[in-house]
Amino acid sequence: MEIILGIGIGVNLLAIFQLLKGKNAKLISTKITILINIIWTIRFVFFLLKGTEIASKFPILLMLDQNLLLLDSVVLWLYSKSLLNTTKFKFQVLLNFLPFILGLFFSIISYSSVPDELIVEQYMKIENNISNNKSLFSIEVLVFILIVITISIVYFGKSIKEIKKFNIILYNHFSSLKNISANWILKFHGLWVSLFLFPIILYFLNYMYPIINIRLLLGFIIVIQILLSFIFNSNVISQNYVSIPEKVISKQDNKPIKHFKDKLSELKRVLETSQYYQDEHLSLVKLSSYLNIKPIELTEIIKYSKFDNFYDLINTYRVESIKKELITSTEQIMIIAYDNGFNSKSAFNRIFKDKTGQTPSAFRNLNKNTSQ
Repeated sequence: MEIILGIGIGVNLLAIFQLLKGKNAKLISTKITILINIIWTIRFVFFLLKGTEIASKFPILLMLDQNLLLLDSVVLWLYSKSLLNTTKFKFQVLLNFLPFILGLFFSIISYSSVPDELIVEQYMKIENNISNNKSLFSIEVLVFILIVITISIVYFGKSIKEIKKFNIILYNHFSSLKNISANWILKFHGLWVSLFLFPIILYFLNYMYPIINIRLLLGFIIVIQILLSFIFNSNVISQNYVSIPEKVISKQDNKPIKHFKDKLSELKRVLETSQYYQDEHLSLVKLSSYLNIKPIELTEIIKYSKFDNFYDLINTYRVESIKKELITSTEQIMIIAYDNGFNSKSAFNRIFKDKTGQTPSAFRNLNKNTSQ
């Protein structure tokens, strides 16, 4: 078990080192990620120390680790929130740490009011009772479990809301989402709830109603935490962050509707002739500078079109151009896709099928046969 815990600590420390030396080290998103890794490292250290003489000399270590469970969902939500605000947070955000602070306060108060020997004795008694499958019903444990579940559900919901908001902004401002989409955080949060939080709840319930071998359950929890640490950090390190001015996101242009409709015709003409969509890094801001208009004006123009957003607009033109080349040339499909602005094979295949109802190869074969 010590070796497994050492691996867990190593994974988190390595991630912290890579984040500190990376190009995004100064971003608030990176700082929150480092905080998450620190929390997980401390958890591994507590697990490691509980089986040593150090815990007997410093019994407070036996009382503090459970409070860390009040932090996971909060910091994962903070990471989701930081995607929309990569530079700073308001002071009020610290209020979300209040449950953890209160839990820590009560743990310290309890520790100061009980002799060290009694704490160690009580802990050993609990361990022996669990090993002998004896029930240890505790209203305090039950209340704590309910608090952890409630906080986890609430902040999981808040994370979903932040990611949905972030995705809307991405689709409105970028033509390619490779490495800037953050849907992975929702999947990760779901994994954390199902593979880590649920076993942790079983772990505490096992105190009261022993049904599972506590050692096996604890070993499973530790291994899952290491796995989740690896998944989380792998995604974070490859994540690209984008910065969009707040005024571009929220401000509205109050020009008459006729103005936008006229500009829409001009936008279509420019895209057909200048082929700006071939730029894989084309963004709303970049295209608006080509057109010599404000980004917010381009947003309003798209709003009055048949396109859902900027992402839909540009990729529609990319697909239309690719369709023509698939019929008229023998070039490899992916070379045609890359030449027309796509930078991801999976994204290209998905978008092409959404737009045409066919795979690129099926479209080429069918239309070449038809033309013959």
